[in-house]
Amino acid sequence: MDVRLPDGTIISNVPDGTTKADLVTKLQKNGMAVPADWLQQSAPAAPAQPVQEAGQAVNRGISGIPRQIGLTGRYGLEGAANALQVFTEPVAGLMRAAGINTAPLGQVATSFSDFVGLPKPRDELERVVGDATRLVAGAGAGLGGAQQLAKLPGLAGSVGSALSTAPTAQLTSAAGGGGLSGLSREGGGDELQQAAAGLIGGVAGGFAPGLVQGAAAGVKRALTPKMTPQQLDAQINVIFERSGGDYSQIPERARQALRTELRDALQAGREVNADAVRRFADFQASGLVPTRGMVTQDPVQITREMNLAKMGANSADDQLQGMARIQNQNNTRLIQSLNEQGAGRGDALRAGEQIASTVLGKQANLRAAEQSAWDAAKSSPGYRQPISPKVISDINQTLGEEGLMPFMNPTISQYMGAFQQGKQPFTPQDYRNLQSMLSREIAKGGNEGAAASAAARVLSRSEVQPITNPGGIDFGNSVLTGDMAQRLRSMDAAPGSAIDAVNRARGATRAAYAYEDSSPLVRSVLSKSETSDPLKIAQKYVIGGTPNQAQMLAQEVGPQGVPVIRDAIVAHLKDKALGGAADEVGKFSQSAYNKALSQIGDKKLALFFQPDEIETLKRVGRVASYTQVQPVGSAVNNSNSGALLLGRGLDMLRNVPVVGPMVNPAVQNVRATIQQRAAENVTPGLLGPVQREPVMRGLLNPAIAYTGGLLAPPP
Repeated sequence: MDVRLPDGTIISNVPDGTTKADLVTKLQKNGMAVPADWLQQSAPAAPAQPVQEAGQAVNRGISGIPRQIGLTGRYGLEGAANALQVFTEPVAGLMRAAGINTAPLGQVATSFSDFVGLPKPRDELERVVGDATRLVAGAGAGLGGAQQLAKLPGLAGSVGSALSTAPTAQLTSAAGGGGLSGLSREGGGDELQQAAAGLIGGVAGGFAPGLVQGAAAGVKRALTPKMTPQQLDAQINVIFERSGGDYSQIPERARQALRTELRDALQAGREVNADAVRRFADFQASGLVPTRGMVTQDPVQITREMNLAKMGANSADDQLQGMARIQNQNNTRLIQSLNEQGAGRGDALRAGEQIASTVLGKQANLRAAEQSAWDAAKSSPGYRQPISPKVISDINQTLGEEGLMPFMNPTISQYMGAFQQGKQPFTPQDYRNLQSMLSREIAKGGNEGAAASAAARVLSRSEVQPITNPGGIDFGNSVLTGDMAQRLRSMDAAPGSAIDAVNRARGATRAAYAYEDSSPLVRSVLSKSETSDPLKIAQKYVIGGTPNQAQMLAQEVGPQGVPVIRDAIVAHLKDKALGGAADEVGKFSQSAYNKALSQIGDKKLALFFQPDEIETLKRVGRVASYTQVQPVGSAVNNSNSGALLLGRGLDMLRNVPVVGPMVNPAVQNVRATIQQRAAENVTPGLLGPVQREPVMRGLLNPAIAYTGGLLAPPP
């Protein structure tokens, strides 16, 4: 290459890449004159002094703080003013059209900043930073106004809420849009290129918080050790304790579903909605399909799902009928669950017959034992030997004390009087006859029955005593010879053995009487009246009755009869839930079922069901409530009129020429997406609230602010 010196001398064939310092050195070696400014520029640089330079940089930074504060103030004023131009420029434009010279609000802010002496950007970097800061300030002003607007009722409040959504994304979107637009301008871009760059920067800035949040969560997940199933169960157990649930009562298949749904969230340390997790576990254990609204019990989500189900059911498009089918499937599963617990084979009449059969069987066995004992007593040699009639006197004394003597059957009174007066001997056989006569009289009831019952009570409690020397032989002071002693022993032995047999028979009689009068249940079965009907017995003691009566019933039927009682109770619960309808057409009513279950009570259930069976019955009631309840704040269209119109409207829309085929598929796809998320994507409902940064909403205010900036004259 050729190099021209300041004096006009041209040096040819200088190698490419030769620096000015190299050229100076070469010229000096050749004795040629070197320009003075070349010598200054080629002088060696002063040795580096890092500490001194760092100190100077700190000093420059501190000295520049007032300037940066001033620049920030300028950018804030200009940014807010530019944002407000969206509202002021239409008015200002009308004023200009009317001949009134009115400067844009952004220009006014710039002039004011100049007037008060705020610094101006002096290089490309400060200008780009200023662009970004102005838009951030404008977006911040818009956010503040939107937040105030959100406090108003009606449409204005709704608009304000929408505009104040995701403030972080709005601000980062504004910074990205302003920064990239400024870079385009500094690079010589025209207005269209600047606008495109601003739009791209705004979109990228709006994505930034979500991307950062996702990246942070990803790093955290990557660095966190994987949980073992035991660790997962430990954390899930804590979640259940927070919501008042019992994780130990959850079947293994439901536990597996919980581990699958919660593993990632717990691994990442996400907050979990304990109540939603407990409800989700109930659904999994019961075999029902949950939706997000069912597990969260969020009134807004429930409103959407319920109305969506009605709308889909009123539409001819089967793609819109997913929610309605889920509801029907859950109703069927609730009924199946009760059938699996025994409702399908349970029957109140069968339970009543089981109870009656048990009671009558026990009575028959006791009476058979009694008859056998008396038959043995009758066959004893001394059965007709005299015994002490003192018990007759005891009976009459008791009747007199209780005022029942006038009500005693005359025939029985005469029969007892003959023994008391000594007209005939009182034998074990007479004892048995008197017992039978009193039993027949007791069965008649009334005052006569009360008198006979008192007499039978005394008779059963009395001691049967033999009579020594029943013939009344007077031996005087004669010596008792061996022959006479043998005669006495033979006379006493016969009635003694008979008395033992009679006492055994009397014990059997007491046992039979005691059982027959042991409880209201036994008396009802043996009454041979209306109350002994098996169905009424079941209604009174199986379906109804107090816990004490239920305990008496459980003891009566024994372990072998409990399954029949249990099945009858579950059948009763299902009958109440379906209102007596058949399984195929019945609609499960959670309110009726839970009311019937509550009326039976935990104490009664515990007598006939195992703890896991009781939990299953209660779980059915809870899950039925989750699927049907409409919490306060929901707005379900129970009249079905709106759903009918909307469902039919979709059908009509599909048939509209040209427009229908284009629009209706989109509507269907949106609805199908809603169904999919509501019916299957339950996981978000199990998690606690998370601050989301929606991109499109976040771009709304920056777009307005940027538009305002375009209305101002370029700086």
